Amino acid sequence: LSSMLQLYPQLYIVSQETDTVTVSGTIFVYIKHLGFSVRKNYDVDINIYLNSDRLPCVVDRNGYISKKYRHIYSDGKLCLETDTKIRLRFADGFDLVTWMKEFVEPYFFSYEYFMRYDSFPFGERSHGLEGIVQTYQDIFKTKDYVETLKIMAYVHSKKYRGHILCPCGSKVKMRDCHGKQMIPLFNSPVKREILKEDYIFICEEVKKYEQNKKQTK
Repeated sequence: LSSMLQLYPQLYIVSQETDTVTVSGTIFVYIKHLGFSVRKNYDVDINIYLNSDRLPCVVDRNGYISKKYRHIYSDGKLCLETDTKIRLRFADGFDLVTWMKEFVEPYFFSYEYFMRYDSFPFGERSHGLEGIVQTYQDIFKTKDYVETLKIMAYVHSKKYRGHILCPCGSKVKMRDCHGKQMIPLFNSPVKREILKEDYIFICEEVKKYEQNKKQTK
């Protein structure tokens, strides 16, 4: 926390409890990308959760971000990325400064870019279940959701075996197909546990969807 406050001197602690710290103030964002630059101050509130695996959240304090923008929630919280993407990034330990630099500042740049060009400079992911699958699709470099879920199912319950056929269905050995993308998850208990939780969540949501579909017939 102290490193973040040093990097952003216009932020200050407004409340501190046993399990939560709230920081408020202004952050300065300066990013140049794709021939476009942002050099601007943004007023935010940041809630940091202590002794918990809950991710920090950022609130647009003065309503700068348009409510029509699809990556801000009705309560003013910013949708920075999928939780999966952020959790995997910090599987080896969470760092507030890195989080600010890699997720918070780029959010504001992306917003300004979108408002100017009506496109997302870093790509876009959906919310909810679909966004989770899209995150793993990017990780595994798969061509569709079906391939992605097949690989997730394999990582969830089996061991890496480079000589067997890849679970994606390509009929190519795993080491010559998606093995390179799968190994980091097999080698990291934390990352693999994140995938397992996501896969179980996806299966449960699909099951609920199928049950509701049957009931409405």
